[in-house]
Amino acid sequence: MGFIKNKKFIIFSLILLLLLIVSFLTLSVNKTDVLDSEDLVLDEKTSPRTENSIFIDFDGDGTKEILNFTEVEGEVFAREVNMEAFDSNGNKIAELLDRTHLYPTSLYKIVKLNENSNKEYLQWDMLVGPHQIETTFLTLFEGKVYPLYSADLENNTIYTPFYTSRGELTVADFNGDGLVEVIENVDEYPVNAPRLEDPDIDSMISEQFSAQGLDSELIEGFTEIVKRENYGKGRGRKTILAIHSFVDGEEPHFRRLPSDEYEEIAGRLIAASQEVEKKAKDSNSDWESESLVRYSDLDQDSKDFNDFVRYFWTRGRPYVIELPE
Repeated sequence: MGFIKNKKFIIFSLILLLLLIVSFLTLSVNKTDVLDSEDLVLDEKTSPRTENSIFIDFDGDGTKEILNFTEVEGEVFAREVNMEAFDSNGNKIAELLDRTHLYPTSLYKIVKLNENSNKEYLQWDMLVGPHQIETTFLTLFEGKVYPLYSADLENNTIYTPFYTSRGELTVADFNGDGLVEVIENVDEYPVNAPRLEDPDIDSMISEQFSAQGLDSELIEGFTEIVKRENYGKGRGRKTILAIHSFVDGEEPHFRRLPSDEYEEIAGRLIAASQEVEKKAKDSNSDWESESLVRYSDLDQDSKDFNDFVRYFWTRGRPYVIELPE
């Protein structure tokens, strides 16, 4: 009985977390601290600074711009974020690019994407599920607060936002050229992993969701994910979904690495994880390493389920756009 109660508590906690995430995407709940700036001295009466100001050196000239974000009624989500940028004198210099759909978060950071440049970029991480995050990188370009996309030259598409369901998005220079790579990691979801079979959990999820007035599609989708993940047993290894390399051109963007360049980086990371795992086993260590696997090594069923999980948590938000001929 104790195990059953504990199991139900875990599922109830997951349901509660989901409801909080749904509320997060439909209500205004964002609270962030003002990031102070020592090099900005503005008249308090005319200053554009707000409680939601970020100070960031977009152009790398040593003087930070002011980036303000505010919550607004959204077109795709109930609550979204609008952004405006101001120079050090308080003049408005940019606004968010049209049809850029960002939603509120306090999970943002200032990063450099070219280690040989002083330009700073905003990494806007958006929690979309219990362990699913979508990320947009932002800069100033042609009078707009501009989201960086990734060009997939093999498939003639552009890709944004970035996505991970396994830890944080990895942002680092892996090939030593000074330009960072972005690595997206997802779950393996092995086809032969045991599924959770418990009719009590089915009814529990249905009751909790129905009480909140949520639709049957959401109930069915969440139930399917809970059964497949099976308290983590069904998530499997960390999978390297894709690797993107920063291109610091006139219009900064990323480039999705083709299979040979992907393998140069992914192969080293996978080999290193396997070596660490082997050493841990040989030494009878209790520490468990996190082994990696290539996305191309997954069964189609696992790939399809990854697509389903992303579609479910983002409510069908598109992230691939075909390049015009």
